[in-house]
Amino acid sequence: MRMDAEGDRLSSLQDDLILKILSFVGLKDAIGTSVLSPRWRYLWTSIPHLNFSSEDFSTMDKLSDYVTRVLSRRNNQAQLSSIDLYLRLKDGHDVAHMIMNYAFSHNVQKVNLTCLFGNIITCIPEENIGFSLSLSSSQTIKHLTFSSSFEYQPIALITSTSELSSLTTMHLDYIRLYDGFFSQCPNLENLTLICCRMMRSKIFRICHPRLSNLTVDHGYLASDTLHVVTPQLRNLTITSIAGSYLISAPELASLLLTGLAPYMFSTDGFHSLEKAQLSLYCLNNLDSPYAPKVISLLQNLHSVKDISLSLEIIELLHWAVELISHQPSPFANLKCLKILPRMKCEWRRGHAELIMSAEVKNFLLNGSPEATLTEVCTRT
Repeated sequence: MRMDAEGDRLSSLQDDLILKILSFVGLKDAIGTSVLSPRWRYLWTSIPHLNFSSEDFSTMDKLSDYVTRVLSRRNNQAQLSSIDLYLRLKDGHDVAHMIMNYAFSHNVQKVNLTCLFGNIITCIPEENIGFSLSLSSSQTIKHLTFSSSFEYQPIALITSTSELSSLTTMHLDYIRLYDGFFSQCPNLENLTLICCRMMRSKIFRICHPRLSNLTVDHGYLASDTLHVVTPQLRNLTITSIAGSYLISAPELASLLLTGLAPYMFSTDGFHSLEKAQLSLYCLNNLDSPYAPKVISLLQNLHSVKDISLSLEIIELLHWAVELISHQPSPFANLKCLKILPRMKCEWRRGHAELIMSAEVKNFLLNGSPEATLTEVCTRT
Protein backbone atom coordinates (compact mmCIF):
# COMPACT_ATOMS: atom_id res chain seq x y z
CA MET A 1 0.00 0.00 0.00
CA ARG A 2 2.88 2.35 0.81
CA MET A 3 4.47 1.63 -2.61
CA ASP A 4 1.17 2.42 -4.29
CA ALA A 5 0.91 5.66 -2.34
CA GLU A 6 4.43 6.86 -2.99
CA GLY A 7 4.89 5.42 -6.45
CA ASP A 8 8.09 3.93 -7.90
CA ARG A 9 10.54 6.61 -6.73
CA LEU A 10 13.56 4.99 -8.42
CA SER A 11 11.92 4.82 -11.82
CA SER A 12 10.90 8.45 -11.48
CA LEU A 13 14.54 9.53 -11.52
CA GLN A 14 16.19 10.81 -14.67
CA ASP A 15 18.07 8.31 -16.80
CA ASP A 16 21.51 9.72 -16.06
CA LEU A 17 20.95 9.30 -12.29
CA ILE A 18 19.70 5.74 -12.71
CA LEU A 19 22.71 4.90 -14.89
CA LYS A 20 25.04 6.29 -12.25
CA ILE A 21 23.38 4.08 -9.63
CA LEU A 22 23.63 1.03 -11.88
CA SER A 23 27.36 1.72 -12.30
CA PHE A 24 27.87 0.88 -8.62
CA VAL A 25 26.22 -2.56 -8.77
CA GLY A 26 27.49 -5.67 -10.55
CA LEU A 27 27.03 -5.74 -14.31
CA LYS A 28 24.92 -8.90 -14.12
CA ASP A 29 22.58 -7.25 -11.63
CA ALA A 30 22.39 -4.13 -13.79
CA ILE A 31 21.44 -6.24 -16.81
CA GLY A 32 18.85 -8.02 -14.66
CA THR A 33 16.91 -4.77 -14.30
CA SER A 34 15.86 -5.13 -17.95
CA VAL A 35 12.91 -7.31 -16.83
CA LEU A 36 11.42 -4.66 -14.52
CA SER A 37 9.47 -2.74 -17.15
CA PRO A 38 9.62 -1.59 -20.79
CA ARG A 39 11.44 1.56 -19.67
CA TRP A 40 14.21 -0.48 -17.99
CA ARG A 41 14.58 -3.00 -20.83
CA TYR A 42 17.43 -1.23 -22.60
CA LEU A 43 18.54 1.18 -19.90
CA TRP A 44 21.55 -0.96 -18.91
CA THR A 45 22.97 -0.67 -22.43
CA SER A 46 23.91 2.95 -21.69
CA ILE A 47 25.84 2.33 -18.45
CA PRO A 48 29.02 4.49 -18.58
CA HIS A 49 31.17 1.95 -16.68
CA LEU A 50 31.61 -1.75 -17.52
CA ASN A 51 33.21 -4.25 -15.14
CA PHE A 52 34.03 -7.84 -16.17
CA SER A 53 35.60 -10.51 -13.95
CA SER A 54 36.54 -14.12 -14.61
CA GLU A 55 35.62 -14.84 -10.97
CA ASP A 56 31.98 -14.81 -12.07
CA PHE A 57 32.43 -17.58 -14.65
CA SER A 58 33.52 -21.22 -14.51
CA THR A 59 35.36 -21.15 -17.83
CA MET A 60 37.00 -18.60 -20.07
CA ASP A 61 34.65 -19.54 -22.93
CA LYS A 62 31.65 -18.52 -20.84
CA LEU A 63 33.30 -15.21 -19.96
CA SER A 64 34.18 -14.62 -23.62
CA ASP A 65 30.58 -15.29 -24.74
CA TYR A 66 29.25 -12.98 -22.04
CA VAL A 67 31.62 -10.14 -22.97
CA THR A 68 30.72 -10.55 -26.64
CA ARG A 69 26.98 -10.34 -25.93
CA VAL A 70 27.31 -7.31 -23.65
CA LEU A 71 29.50 -5.33 -26.04
CA SER A 72 27.37 -6.20 -29.08
CA ARG A 73 24.15 -5.06 -27.39
CA ARG A 74 25.51 -1.92 -25.83
CA ASN A 75 24.16 1.46 -26.97
CA ASN A 76 27.09 2.88 -28.91
CA GLN A 77 25.53 6.34 -28.85
CA ALA A 78 26.03 6.52 -25.06
CA GLN A 79 29.40 7.59 -23.68
CA LEU A 80 31.46 4.76 -22.18
CA SER A 81 33.87 6.25 -19.66
CA SER A 82 35.70 3.22 -18.25
CA ILE A 83 36.16 -0.54 -18.55
CA ASP A 84 37.53 -2.88 -15.88
CA LEU A 85 38.62 -6.45 -16.69
CA TYR A 86 39.88 -8.94 -14.11
CA LEU A 87 41.26 -12.26 -15.44
CA ARG A 88 42.44 -15.06 -13.20
CA LEU A 89 42.22 -17.88 -15.69
CA LYS A 90 44.54 -19.29 -18.33
CA ASP A 91 44.16 -18.29 -21.99
CA GLY A 92 42.50 -14.93 -21.51
CA HIS A 93 44.30 -13.28 -24.42
CA ASP A 94 41.27 -13.10 -26.71
CA VAL A 95 39.02 -11.54 -24.07
CA ALA A 96 41.66 -8.97 -23.11
CA HIS A 97 42.24 -7.98 -26.72
CA MET A 98 38.50 -7.81 -27.35
CA ILE A 99 38.12 -5.41 -24.42
CA MET A 100 41.07 -3.24 -25.45
CA ASN A 101 39.98 -3.05 -29.11
CA TYR A 102 36.48 -2.07 -28.04
CA ALA A 103 37.82 0.56 -25.63
CA PHE A 104 40.08 2.12 -28.25
CA SER A 105 37.36 2.18 -30.90
CA HIS A 106 34.61 3.58 -28.62
CA ASN A 107 36.36 6.58 -27.07
CA VAL A 108 36.84 5.06 -23.60
CA GLN A 109 38.87 7.30 -21.29
CA LYS A 110 39.90 4.83 -18.57
CA VAL A 111 40.89 1.14 -18.77
CA ASN A 112 41.88 -1.15 -15.87
CA LEU A 113 43.18 -4.57 -16.94
CA THR A 114 44.35 -7.24 -14.48
CA CYS A 115 45.69 -10.61 -15.70
CA LEU A 116 46.84 -13.03 -12.99
CA PHE A 117 48.32 -16.35 -14.04
CA GLY A 118 48.37 -19.61 -12.10
CA ASN A 119 50.88 -22.44 -12.42
CA ILE A 120 50.87 -22.49 -16.20
CA ILE A 121 54.59 -22.01 -16.81
CA THR A 122 57.26 -24.16 -15.21
CA CYS A 123 60.25 -21.93 -15.87
CA ILE A 124 60.70 -18.23 -16.56
CA PRO A 125 63.56 -17.52 -18.98
CA GLU A 126 64.28 -13.90 -19.78
CA GLU A 127 62.41 -13.98 -23.09
CA ASN A 128 59.38 -15.99 -21.90
CA ILE A 129 56.19 -13.99 -22.40
CA GLY A 130 52.95 -15.44 -21.06
CA PHE A 131 50.77 -12.60 -22.32
CA SER A 132 51.33 -9.88 -24.88
CA LEU A 133 49.20 -6.76 -25.20
CA SER A 134 49.67 -4.43 -28.14
CA LEU A 135 48.03 -1.04 -27.83
CA SER A 136 46.59 0.53 -30.95
CA SER A 137 46.00 4.20 -31.63
CA SER A 138 43.62 6.03 -29.32
CA GLN A 139 42.74 9.72 -29.22
CA THR A 140 40.66 9.47 -26.03
CA ILE A 141 42.18 7.09 -23.48
CA LYS A 142 43.59 9.10 -20.57
CA HIS A 143 44.14 6.53 -17.80
CA LEU A 144 45.56 3.03 -18.28
CA THR A 145 46.24 0.44 -15.57
CA PHE A 146 47.71 -2.92 -16.55
CA SER A 147 48.59 -5.46 -13.84
CA SER A 148 49.94 -8.95 -14.39
CA SER A 149 52.08 -11.47 -12.54
CA PHE A 150 53.00 -15.13 -12.36
CA GLU A 151 54.36 -15.99 -8.91
CA TYR A 152 55.57 -12.37 -8.60
CA GLN A 153 57.36 -12.42 -11.94
CA PRO A 154 56.53 -10.15 -14.90
CA ILE A 155 55.63 -12.35 -17.87
CA ALA A 156 53.25 -9.93 -19.61
CA LEU A 157 54.56 -7.66 -22.34
CA ILE A 158 52.99 -4.36 -23.37
CA THR A 159 53.81 -2.67 -26.67
CA SER A 160 52.29 0.09 -28.78
CA THR A 161 51.93 0.14 -32.53
CA SER A 162 51.09 3.84 -32.65
CA GLU A 163 50.96 6.99 -30.56
CA LEU A 164 48.64 7.26 -27.54
CA SER A 165 48.29 11.01 -27.68
CA SER A 166 45.68 11.46 -24.92
CA LEU A 167 47.23 9.17 -22.32
CA THR A 168 48.19 11.20 -19.22
CA THR A 169 48.23 8.58 -16.43
CA MET A 170 49.63 5.04 -16.57
CA HIS A 171 50.06 2.41 -13.85
CA LEU A 172 51.89 -0.83 -14.69
CA ASP A 173 52.38 -3.80 -12.32
CA TYR A 174 54.72 -6.71 -13.19
CA ILE A 175 54.95 -5.74 -16.87
CA ARG A 176 57.79 -6.06 -19.36
CA LEU A 177 58.54 -3.20 -21.73
CA TYR A 178 60.77 -2.44 -24.65
CA ASP A 179 63.15 0.49 -24.42
CA GLY A 180 61.45 3.50 -25.99
CA PHE A 181 57.89 2.47 -25.13
CA PHE A 182 57.21 5.70 -23.23
CA SER A 183 57.96 7.77 -26.32
CA GLN A 184 54.64 6.47 -27.69
CA CYS A 185 52.87 8.41 -24.91
CA PRO A 186 53.94 12.02 -25.62
CA ASN A 187 51.56 13.65 -23.12
CA LEU A 188 52.14 11.29 -20.22
CA GLU A 189 52.24 13.16 -16.89
CA ASN A 190 51.81 10.50 -14.18
CA LEU A 191 53.62 7.15 -14.29
CA THR A 192 53.70 4.34 -11.72
CA LEU A 193 55.82 1.23 -12.32
CA ILE A 194 55.69 -1.70 -9.89
CA CYS A 195 58.18 -4.54 -10.44
CA CYS A 196 58.51 -3.92 -14.17
CA ARG A 197 61.40 -5.01 -16.35
CA MET A 198 62.97 -3.73 -19.54
CA MET A 199 63.31 -6.39 -22.23
CA ARG A 200 66.88 -7.38 -23.17
CA SER A 201 68.43 -4.67 -21.03
CA LYS A 202 69.86 -4.25 -17.54
CA ILE A 203 69.15 -0.53 -17.78
CA PHE A 204 65.61 0.60 -17.06
CA ARG A 205 65.39 3.83 -19.01
CA ILE A 206 62.64 6.42 -18.52
CA CYS A 207 63.12 9.39 -20.83
CA HIS A 208 60.14 11.68 -21.20
CA PRO A 209 59.83 15.44 -21.80
CA ARG A 210 56.49 16.02 -20.02
CA LEU A 211 56.43 13.55 -17.13
CA SER A 212 55.54 15.29 -13.85
CA ASN A 213 55.04 12.48 -11.30
CA LEU A 214 57.02 9.22 -11.31
CA THR A 215 56.87 6.26 -8.92
CA VAL A 216 59.17 3.27 -9.43
CA ASP A 217 59.04 0.22 -7.14
CA HIS A 218 61.54 -2.35 -8.37
CA GLY A 219 61.24 -4.76 -5.46
CA TYR A 220 63.52 -7.76 -5.79
CA LEU A 221 63.36 -7.40 -9.58
CA ALA A 222 65.59 -4.33 -9.56
CA SER A 223 67.57 -3.74 -12.73
CA ASP A 224 71.21 -2.86 -12.43
CA THR A 225 70.55 0.77 -13.35
CA LEU A 226 67.55 3.07 -13.32
CA HIS A 227 68.13 5.92 -15.76
CA VAL A 228 65.64 8.80 -15.56
CA VAL A 229 65.76 11.82 -17.90
CA THR A 230 62.70 13.96 -17.20
CA PRO A 231 63.14 17.75 -17.56
CA GLN A 232 59.69 18.58 -16.11
CA LEU A 233 59.53 15.99 -13.32
CA ARG A 234 58.27 17.42 -10.01
CA ASN A 235 57.77 14.36 -7.79
CA LEU A 236 59.91 11.21 -7.74
CA THR A 237 59.44 8.11 -5.56
CA ILE A 238 61.81 5.13 -5.77
CA THR A 239 61.43 1.93 -3.76
CA SER A 240 64.01 -0.77 -4.30
CA ILE A 241 66.18 -3.36 -2.60
CA ALA A 242 69.13 -2.71 -4.88
CA GLY A 243 70.27 -0.80 -7.92
CA SER A 244 72.03 2.30 -9.18
CA TYR A 245 70.30 5.52 -10.16
CA LEU A 246 71.14 8.09 -12.81
CA ILE A 247 68.68 10.94 -12.45
CA SER A 248 68.36 14.05 -14.60
CA ALA A 249 65.39 16.05 -13.29
CA PRO A 250 66.31 19.73 -12.88
CA GLU A 251 62.77 20.77 -11.84
CA LEU A 252 62.39 18.08 -9.14
CA ALA A 253 60.62 19.41 -6.03
CA SER A 254 60.00 16.23 -4.00
CA LEU A 255 62.12 13.07 -3.66
CA LEU A 256 61.32 9.88 -1.72
CA LEU A 257 63.82 7.01 -1.58
CA THR A 258 62.98 3.82 0.32
CA GLY A 259 64.80 0.50 0.66
CA LEU A 260 68.40 -0.65 0.48
CA ALA A 261 70.80 2.23 -0.05
CA PRO A 262 71.68 2.49 -3.78
CA TYR A 263 75.03 1.36 -5.10
CA MET A 264 75.31 4.69 -6.84
CA PHE A 265 73.21 7.84 -7.11
CA SER A 266 74.20 10.36 -9.74
CA THR A 267 72.43 13.56 -10.72
CA ASP A 268 73.13 16.78 -12.57
CA GLY A 269 71.66 18.75 -9.66
CA PHE A 270 68.28 19.22 -7.99
CA HIS A 271 68.21 23.01 -7.89
CA SER A 272 64.46 23.20 -7.23
CA LEU A 273 64.29 20.49 -4.55
CA GLU A 274 62.02 21.47 -1.64
CA LYS A 275 61.43 18.19 0.19
CA ALA A 276 63.22 14.85 0.47
CA GLN A 277 62.73 11.68 2.49
CA LEU A 278 65.41 8.98 2.64
CA SER A 279 64.28 5.81 4.38
CA LEU A 280 67.35 3.73 3.56
CA TYR A 281 69.18 0.91 5.28
CA CYS A 282 72.49 -0.85 4.71
CA LEU A 283 73.42 -4.49 5.17
CA ASN A 284 76.25 -3.75 7.59
CA ASN A 285 76.96 -0.36 9.14
CA LEU A 286 80.22 -1.43 10.80
CA ASP A 287 82.05 -2.06 7.55
CA SER A 288 79.77 -0.63 4.94
CA PRO A 289 80.78 0.23 1.37
CA TYR A 290 77.59 2.29 1.27
CA ALA A 291 78.84 5.06 3.57
CA PRO A 292 80.62 7.12 0.86
CA LYS A 293 77.64 6.55 -1.46
CA VAL A 294 75.12 7.78 1.10
CA ILE A 295 77.29 10.82 1.86
CA SER A 296 77.50 11.55 -1.86
CA LEU A 297 73.71 11.19 -2.11
CA LEU A 298 73.22 13.74 0.68
CA GLN A 299 75.56 16.13 -1.08
CA ASN A 300 73.42 15.86 -4.23
CA LEU A 301 70.49 17.22 -2.19
CA HIS A 302 72.27 20.45 -1.26
CA SER A 303 69.33 22.74 -2.10
CA VAL A 304 66.69 20.84 -0.09
CA LYS A 305 64.70 22.77 2.51
CA ASP A 306 62.89 19.95 4.33
CA ILE A 307 64.57 16.55 4.70
CA SER A 308 63.67 13.40 6.61
CA LEU A 309 66.30 10.72 7.30
CA SER A 310 65.71 7.24 8.67
CA LEU A 311 67.54 6.28 11.85
CA GLU A 312 69.64 3.82 9.84
CA ILE A 313 71.21 6.73 7.93
CA ILE A 314 72.08 8.50 11.19
CA GLU A 315 73.73 5.31 12.42
CA LEU A 316 75.65 4.97 9.17
CA LEU A 317 76.98 8.52 9.50
CA HIS A 318 77.94 7.73 13.09
CA TRP A 319 80.09 4.78 11.98
CA ALA A 320 81.52 6.86 9.13
CA VAL A 321 82.51 9.80 11.34
CA GLU A 322 86.04 9.87 9.91
CA LEU A 323 84.61 10.40 6.43
CA ILE A 324 82.20 13.19 7.33
CA SER A 325 84.74 15.01 9.49
CA HIS A 326 86.53 16.01 6.28
CA GLN A 327 83.34 16.94 4.43
CA PRO A 328 81.45 20.26 4.52
CA SER A 329 77.80 20.23 5.54
CA PRO A 330 75.78 19.31 2.43
CA PHE A 331 72.77 21.53 3.12
CA ALA A 332 72.83 25.29 2.59
CA ASN A 333 69.09 26.07 2.56
CA LEU A 334 67.78 23.61 5.15
CA LYS A 335 64.78 24.68 7.24
CA CYS A 336 63.81 21.40 8.87
CA LEU A 337 65.55 18.08 9.55
CA LYS A 338 63.46 15.13 10.74
CA ILE A 339 64.82 11.85 12.08
CA LEU A 340 62.48 8.98 11.19
CA PRO A 341 62.09 5.69 13.11
CA ARG A 342 63.93 2.57 12.08
CA MET A 343 62.65 0.75 9.05
CA LYS A 344 63.43 -2.69 10.42
CA CYS A 345 62.26 -2.64 14.05
CA GLU A 346 60.28 -0.66 16.60
CA TRP A 347 61.87 2.63 17.56
CA ARG A 348 62.00 3.98 21.12
CA ARG A 349 61.90 7.66 21.89
CA GLY A 350 65.29 9.17 22.63
CA HIS A 351 67.29 6.47 20.85
CA ALA A 352 68.15 8.86 18.04
CA GLU A 353 69.63 11.29 20.54
CA LEU A 354 72.00 8.57 21.84
CA ILE A 355 73.63 8.02 18.45
CA MET A 356 73.39 11.60 17.17
CA SER A 357 76.97 12.52 17.92
CA ALA A 358 78.21 16.10 17.73
CA GLU A 359 80.11 15.24 14.53
CA VAL A 360 76.98 13.90 12.82
CA LYS A 361 74.88 16.81 13.99
CA ASN A 362 77.47 19.31 12.78
CA PHE A 363 77.73 17.58 9.42
CA LEU A 364 73.98 17.80 8.87
CA LEU A 365 73.25 21.24 10.32
CA ASN A 366 76.35 23.42 10.19
CA GLY A 367 75.43 24.68 6.72
CA SER A 368 71.99 25.79 7.97
CA PRO A 369 72.33 26.84 11.63
CA GLU A 370 68.71 28.09 11.74
CA ALA A 371 67.26 24.71 10.78
CA THR A 372 65.12 22.83 13.31
CA LEU A 373 65.76 19.22 14.34
CA THR A 374 62.74 16.97 15.01
CA GLU A 375 62.56 13.34 16.07
CA VAL A 376 59.50 11.50 14.73
CA CYS A 377 58.29 8.94 17.25
CA THR A 378 56.10 6.75 15.03
CA ARG A 379 56.24 5.85 11.37
CA THR A 380 53.18 6.96 9.46
